[in-house]
Amino acid sequence: MNQLRTLCVMGTFDSQANQEVLLIKERLKAEGISTDIYEPHITFGIYTELDEASLIKWVSKVAEQHKKFKIYFNHFGFFPDAPFCFLAPSSSYNLLELHSGIREKYDNFCADKGCLYSLKQQKWTPHMTIASVEPGQEERLLSILWKNFSPFTAELTKLKITSSDTSEDVGVFELQ
Repeated sequence: MNQLRTLCVMGTFDSQANQEVLLIKERLKAEGISTDIYEPHITFGIYTELDEASLIKWVSKVAEQHKKFKIYFNHFGFFPDAPFCFLAPSSSYNLLELHSGIREKYDNFCADKGCLYSLKQQKWTPHMTIASVEPGQEERLLSILWKNFSPFTAELTKLKITSSDTSEDVGVFELQ
């Protein structure tokens, strides 16, 4: 295993929620907006230079301790320092508890983008990136979402570890 690649720990959703997100992305693409190419997910952590086997074992253990749960995506927005548009859920105890469980062992492995997900930094914004925008597209994208977005419920069903370098799945773990 490559010890130096960047790994992403994410939560993924049921097929109905994935289809809902795909429809939103298709509407945006039809209007010339660049959409996110990844499977719909919420990122819980990004790590570089740590032992993959240890991370895989930890995330597997966390998945065994958590049940599948519903997340209500009820708003959208932009980050002030990045050209990304996202869908965001209302906070829930289950979501925050899962995030804390994943971060508990590896919170000190905070470098670059990984700090955005840190418990210690207190900057985690649960979200699902759906598009990147060019300067000047923000109003058009918001207009499209304003007319077409309806809040929806997704079930968080799995934890995945992927390689950010190759997008390959390193580990996939069903929640209980």
